[in-house]
Amino acid sequence: MKSGVTADGAAARALSEIAAADGELQDAFDRVLEAAELLMDTGESAGGAVGDAIAAATGSIFEASAMRDIVGQRLSAIREAVTLLDGATASALETKRDKAREIEEKREDGSASESGLLNGPQMPGAATSQAEVDALFDNLD
Repeated sequence: MKSGVTADGAAARALSEIAAADGELQDAFDRVLEAAELLMDTGESAGGAVGDAIAAATGSIFEASAMRDIVGQRLSAIREAVTLLDGATASALETKRDKAREIEEKREDGSASESGLLNGPQMPGAATSQAEVDALFDNLD
């Protein structure tokens, strides 16, 4: 199954999906809490063993609802990570594009293949003399 996500819009799509999931989770959480509050009120009205059972059940629901905060924190961390990764990826791609442009410009002006060889003349006194090169080859025999 294809998601329809492209490399160019992957981060934006991921952030959009996270926001949608977070919104849907919040809506469901609100409905669960409303239902639990209604049950709690019903349990108080019923009283006795039934009321105690309903109170215990709704207490468990309220305790479990703490997971909404944890999930929200995790979704926030994911949002931040996606945003950071998107920025780092964009920066890396821009650097590669700049380097590719630089290489292409050197190719166009003919200096790309020669750029490593253009060191200028030898410093006076630093060059190896022809006599030294000949002596080196003479000693190879």
